[in-house]
Amino acid sequence: MTVEAQYDQFISNLNQTMNKVDPNLLVKMMYLERKLPNVPPKVELTLEYKPNIDAERKKEIIRNRFGFPNQTTDHGVHVVGQMNTDIVEKFSQDPDIQYITGIATPASF
Repeated sequence: MTVEAQYDQFISNLNQTMNKVDPNLLVKMMYLERKLPNVPPKVELTLEYKPNIDAERKKEIIRNRFGFPNQTTDHGVHVVGQMNTDIVEKFSQDPDIQYITGIATPASF
C-alpha cells in the first residue's frame, strides 16, 4: 500500500471514529500533542449546531463545564483554549452538534 493510500485510509478511519469533527483539525492537534507533549495545543474551535438550538445556552454550558472563553456566532459557538483531542471528542458527543472545525497552533509556555 502506498503512503498516499495509507493516509487516505487513516483519514477515512478518523471520519468513522469522530464523524462530526474536521479530520485535518484532528491530525494537526495530534501532531502538536506529540511534538510538544508537555502542553496542549491552543485551539480555536467553531462548534456548528443543528438549526433551532439555543447557542447562548450552549455557550454557558461550555463555560461552566470546561472554563473556555467562547462567543456565539451565526451558526454556533466559537471556543478558544488549550485543549487536547479528548476534549474535542467530548464536544463532538453533544447530540446537537452538526460539525466541528477549527485551527490548532502550538501554545506558549
